[in-house]
Amino acid sequence: MKKVITTVGTSLFTNYLEDSTNIKTDYDYVKDKRHREWEKCLQRADRIRQSVAEWLEEAGENASAEVKSLLKLRKAEKDHLEVYLLATDTVTSRLACEIIKAAFEKNVFNTGQDINVYFNEMQDVITGLQMENYAEFVKTGAPQFVRRINKLVENDFNGTIFNISGGYKGLIPFMTIMAQVNNCDVVYIYEDSDTLIKIPRVPITVDYGFIEQFYEQIALLDQGIEKYGETKGKNYQVFEELEERGIVEILGDWAFLSPIGKIFLENYNSQFFVFYASDEVWKEINRQPDIQRILKVKLATPIRESKTEMKENHMVFDDGNNNNRIYYFEDNGKIYIYKSFENEEKARKYIQTEFDKEEIIRKSVLRKLKKQ
Repeated sequence: MKKVITTVGTSLFTNYLEDSTNIKTDYDYVKDKRHREWEKCLQRADRIRQSVAEWLEEAGENASAEVKSLLKLRKAEKDHLEVYLLATDTVTSRLACEIIKAAFEKNVFNTGQDINVYFNEMQDVITGLQMENYAEFVKTGAPQFVRRINKLVENDFNGTIFNISGGYKGLIPFMTIMAQVNNCDVVYIYEDSDTLIKIPRVPITVDYGFIEQFYEQIALLDQGIEKYGETKGKNYQVFEELEERGIVEILGDWAFLSPIGKIFLENYNSQFFVFYASDEVWKEINRQPDIQRILKVKLATPIRESKTEMKENHMVFDDGNNNNRIYYFEDNGKIYIYKSFENEEKARKYIQTEFDKEEIIRKSVLRKLKKQ
């Protein structure tokens, strides 16, 4: 089984309009609308949907770049495909995703169970993923795009293929880099061609040392740095090097992690659980194999929130029916671990202990554990 990440554009509609113009008035109205105007466009979208869906059954693989590439990929891979459609922040991209998904569910292309297509309009329309406003793309679109792909593959890119045939051509460089960094194949097809182009995986080594060296600054950029000039002035050499490496996007008084920087950061975070702890706590963790397992498997995931309880003044990760307990807090997006136990009785007694948050932050340094 292969997972296929497929961006979706508007070739389904432009191809239809070459054969018929009956949707032209409706399409001209919706084609430049952002997704936030979906409800306003719904009546017109439904008229377009009905006409294009009927035509698609006759057009077959030539209906759109997305359809043709998926059918060619099925033949090339000779494997079951799980296809995840991603829409740009537009009415037309979402509409195209819904029509394509429905066609595969109806088995219009006689693929049976060889291709399963998934699209969730609540999660797979990527807010800010557009090219008219580059600042919005950097601050919102690109980060959400990268995060959604990581979520879809569950941070495991093994067997994942990036299909860049549809969608904004401006996304192609970012998707290609993301695929190469995560050791994935890339496929592409020209609509007027029957040849599926496959860009093989290139042996790329991610410079984890660079990311670790500047992790705190990269994490700050990921959140956005206001009055960047002041921040850079306090740590000039570091931010100058980050700028030279293409990690920084400067937008007025703000600075953000560039789309390329986001790809590398997400890749790093998918490999390692990063937190902060003092030397004393770190030594203790290294003597606690169960605690290490919990940190890598549970504290590094959304499970953390569901298993965390406030006990007196402490945030405690309670692993349930065992002795493992972890005392931690979050500050400015960082996780600080200041005590860990493999003994429930000792952990319970510690609840009454006062702690100095500022002192913990002062003594803590970045730590990492390789995720399982």
